[in-house]
Amino acid sequence: MNYRIEITPFRIEICASEVAYSPGDTVIIKSKEGIDFGTVMCSRVDEGEEPYGEVIRGINEMDTEKRKELKEYEEFCLIELRRAVDEFRFPMKPVYAHCQFDEERVIFYFTAQKRLEFRKLHRFISQKLNKRVVIKQIGSRDYSRLFGGIGPCGRTLCCTTFLSELKSISLRMARDQKLYVSPSKISGICGRLLCCLNYEEDFYTNFVHDDEAAELNENEEEPPVDE
Repeated sequence: MNYRIEITPFRIEICASEVAYSPGDTVIIKSKEGIDFGTVMCSRVDEGEEPYGEVIRGINEMDTEKRKELKEYEEFCLIELRRAVDEFRFPMKPVYAHCQFDEERVIFYFTAQKRLEFRKLHRFISQKLNKRVVIKQIGSRDYSRLFGGIGPCGRTLCCTTFLSELKSISLRMARDQKLYVSPSKISGICGRLLCCLNYEEDFYTNFVHDDEAAELNENEEEPPVDE
């Protein structure tokens, strides 16, 4: 049986297990990248997907205590990265740090207006922490998903409440739904197009196609009638 396991708010992997788990269970997983914590997101997924790793077991009291210690260490790592970013004057904003359960790697996430080259920063923070370090850039939608907020509809952001996958949204969806307004009017607090434009996309796509087909039928010339 396979499970969708959330390792960080920005990373979900497929892991295999012979033991049954429920959504929300915290487990220990093992992969080629090491041993880590994870939270079960979905009790069962397509068995045809290639697993990222395997679920070793559920967590115990000792694991829970270690997880608390690692959370404190992650805060320390994030502070150190922020200091390094200020020192090197990189136009980036560190937002999250994750230390693996086996403490072999520390993974950092940051936001920036454009893609950056940060080899010097990577080398510096690796030596500072004396660990393997991974630094990943995330988009504005992922950032909003982590910290939350209120959307233009006045409700809590969909991405922080129930959306498990952030799908690509295009202006074509707005055109299909006859929303002829400026992008700023149909954009969320992340600055990207509203995720809710995708909710009724299938209906409007089918409606437009049916409408176009009906119009073509009306425009077809009637065949001549023999007298």
